[in-house]
Amino acid sequence: MSCTPYQKPLTIGAAPWPNFEFAFLANELGYLDKEQYSLLELTSSTSVIQAFQTAKLDVAFLSLDEVLTLVALGIDLKIISVIDRSKGGDALMARPEIKTLEDLKWHSIGYENKASGALLLDEVFTLTDLNNQTVQLHEVKQNEVKDAYLKGNIDALIVREPVKQQLLALGARELINSSALGLPIINVLVVRGDLYQEKEQQIAHFLSSYYRAHLFYEKNPAEALTSMSVRLQLYPYFLEKAILNSQFINPKQALMRLSGTPSNIELQAEQLSILMSEKRMLGQIQTDLSSLISTRILERAIYE
Repeated sequence: MSCTPYQKPLTIGAAPWPNFEFAFLANELGYLDKEQYSLLELTSSTSVIQAFQTAKLDVAFLSLDEVLTLVALGIDLKIISVIDRSKGGDALMARPEIKTLEDLKWHSIGYENKASGALLLDEVFTLTDLNNQTVQLHEVKQNEVKDAYLKGNIDALIVREPVKQQLLALGARELINSSALGLPIINVLVVRGDLYQEKEQQIAHFLSSYYRAHLFYEKNPAEALTSMSVRLQLYPYFLEKAILNSQFINPKQALMRLSGTPSNIELQAEQLSILMSEKRMLGQIQTDLSSLISTRILERAIYE
């Protein structure tokens, strides 16, 4: 008897963020064959970047600034869908006694340096006379945020949903969020450049299952929220509020954003790369940004 050679499951990774959760919901609903797909929720955006960089992940949910960071490091990848836009989901949260951004002078701020937190921190510096000489900066990954707040040794923290809801419940004050940014924080789905053609059908099935799980959530919100909240160890109403702080982009809207010359996402990536380069957040990008985008997989997910 001939044997089918073993094929390693497609590894898909994300850090906690409301709309990334539909990938895990798809898995729980049985839409994904466990022999073909391995889903990993990593503790922070930094962990996702490192895992993708070292090829431990085949597919990853990342923010557009994180994608540019990887491209500047020479990582070959393709953006295959646009997931959402943060509309307040990324925020600077402070202790209740700190009432304004200016009150942060001579205080400490914790943030995740390799993620969108750096963009929000830069906006704080732009809006005030604060800088890295007048505030103390500490690297605090997303999985460390709640403990850092509870210990009381950091005065303000740049956080993402759903952690933001947890800090609000603990009495933290929201000073500014991503809706104030001139350039939006956009989250996308990427695949390793050496895999996107070879595994096209498999990735397309994952993507269609992801959108199918989102549709399940829209039709059965209470059941979906309960399922996702159990896995996240959150109250369902925290997750419900967290989801409202982002603009989900449906697959056909995502395809429109990826299509055209130049595409909407290419223009946003170009504006973001200029800003990040000016702020010395980004190394030199040698790649033509239009080459980072592929619509084939999303088209298959929608139409097949």
